[in-house]
Amino acid sequence: MTRCSQLLLCLLFHVLFVQNLLCQSMLPIQQDTTLFKNHELIISGVADYQSTSIGKDITKIFIYGGFITDEMKGQTSSKQQIINRFGFDINSELQYKNHRFNMFKDSTKGFLLKYGIYNYSAVEHSEDVFDLLFYGNSAFIGDTAVLMGSRFDSYTFQKFGIGWFDKHSKSSFTLNAIGVHNMLSGRLDEGSLYQSSSIDSIDLSLIAQYKQSNSNTFSGFGLAMDIDYRFAMPKNKDEKIYFQLLMRNLGVICMPKVRSYSINSKLYFDAYSIDNLLNASTILNDTESTFDSFTDSSSVNTEWRLLPALFQFTKLIDRSSARKIQGFYGARAYLSSSFMPMFFSGIDYHPSKWYRVGLQASFGGFSNLRWGMYSAIDLDRFSFGLASENLFSKTGESIILRISCLF
Repeated sequence: MTRCSQLLLCLLFHVLFVQNLLCQSMLPIQQDTTLFKNHELIISGVADYQSTSIGKDITKIFIYGGFITDEMKGQTSSKQQIINRFGFDINSELQYKNHRFNMFKDSTKGFLLKYGIYNYSAVEHSEDVFDLLFYGNSAFIGDTAVLMGSRFDSYTFQKFGIGWFDKHSKSSFTLNAIGVHNMLSGRLDEGSLYQSSSIDSIDLSLIAQYKQSNSNTFSGFGLAMDIDYRFAMPKNKDEKIYFQLLMRNLGVICMPKVRSYSINSKLYFDAYSIDNLLNASTILNDTESTFDSFTDSSSVNTEWRLLPALFQFTKLIDRSSARKIQGFYGARAYLSSSFMPMFFSGIDYHPSKWYRVGLQASFGGFSNLRWGMYSAIDLDRFSFGLASENLFSKTGESIILRISCLF
């Protein structure tokens, strides 16, 4: 394995696993116009990773440990496209709503508190990056590996928010203080590696940047807002259709002491070694010294950045409807170029007053076509929902949990 492939492996490992191992809602949001007069507690969590081409068997080995076989590598290699995507979305939220409190001297506005922790990581890579990482330069004897167009971003942050909600429509607004734990980003504007046919030399050309936040517990701070706007449209004289426009973590962060590494090099190697994948542990454990030895220049600066905000539009389920079957649909996007707009649609079946189940199909995001399913229990003062957006995919997994309690 060449020094270039070790560096790329180091980047991906550091972004996707070292930083991440620790709600968007596929569970269709229910529109409940019932006026409740006390307190409400909502707990939600999402753990989701997806890819256009990287097999989940390989991803699970990086997370849980194990050995990557030649068969695994071969199957994933055959799925590589011109542009490939991989992403993590891991988050949890705790929300408290006070229905008894009246804000702004308006009896329809309640008070809410919110806490959340999030990790959003996104990778885009060219067709040859996977083979270079997992097969080394031997996969390109007499050929050129094209690396340009590859990029990654990773954000880990917490928030604490205070806001208000409408007791009838359930629309809400929250202003959040943000504490950033970690930020990583990088891109390859130009990149290629040529392995000579005689296997005695390598030509490497790179124009790249890598940035990492400082190592403090909180490496940055900021402000963001959550907007949950719900509205109704008449379906007929007796029924309405309810919609939700959701914007989450829409804001800006400031990070002092961000270290930036710049590479602008054309290198020629006439001696090199091909190492086993596991022998890269020294590089993986000392990322900073690896970049110091490889880069042309480095600097430390203060950076302002937009958070990877979530935007989602959804046709809601009407909890008070007498219909046994309802449909829902919508679209989702993140403020990230690596996440393609995702469209989803599904059917909700309500066989009894307290139980509902549903199926969903979605397309886009970090993946292609995905199938999902959810199940929910709705009692007078308690609800519990469990879902997955990724039931049968070989390139990702998903679990979503939501608990609501009225007291």
